[in-house]
Amino acid sequence: MEEIFNILIQNKITPNQHYMLHCLRNKIQPTAINPYAEGRELKFKGLVNDKWELLPAAIELLDKIDEFFHVKKEETSKVIAGDDFKENIVKYLDLFPKRKLPSGKLARSDKKNIESNFRWFFKTFEYSWDTVLKATAHYVDEYEKKNYLYMQTSQYFISKTQPDKSKMSELANYCAMLIDGVDMDDDDHFKERVV
Repeated sequence: MEEIFNILIQNKITPNQHYMLHCLRNKIQPTAINPYAEGRELKFKGLVNDKWELLPAAIELLDKIDEFFHVKKEETSKVIAGDDFKENIVKYLDLFPKRKLPSGKLARSDKKNIESNFRWFFKTFEYSWDTVLKATAHYVDEYEKKNYLYMQTSQYFISKTQPDKSKMSELANYCAMLIDGVDMDDDDHFKERVV
């Protein structure tokens, strides 16, 4: 807010005069001020003409101040996760089996749930879709060998909210293992050799 007042002070504009300019630009009837007194001052300062039309200096000033009021434009899914976001979600879901898991939940979650989880994922982690799809394929293959016992749904694999309200991503863990070159096909970690 301080920046806005600094702009007004630098341009020798009062808050009422700024309001008057705003009303003129948006064709709104000003209230709670004397528009004629404010308009005379704006004419004297070279911001409006005799017809009460905004001059270029007024438009520039309003644009500069309006930047502070505009909420950051919502980032679209394409901005966050690439132009082929929708296609990659389909590829991702196709990696999961079309069935219920032993937990009783469907392996494939709704696309809208997946989209919101991926928006969070790509805002939080810097993995490519190629890495995500390879890590997911490995995860599904790994649990297929176990008849999908304890496998997470496609939604929870991306992110799952913990009891303390923090989010955890098993997908991020698998992506990290893939990037770090961890032997993801090592099935011998619980086997004992009996002679």
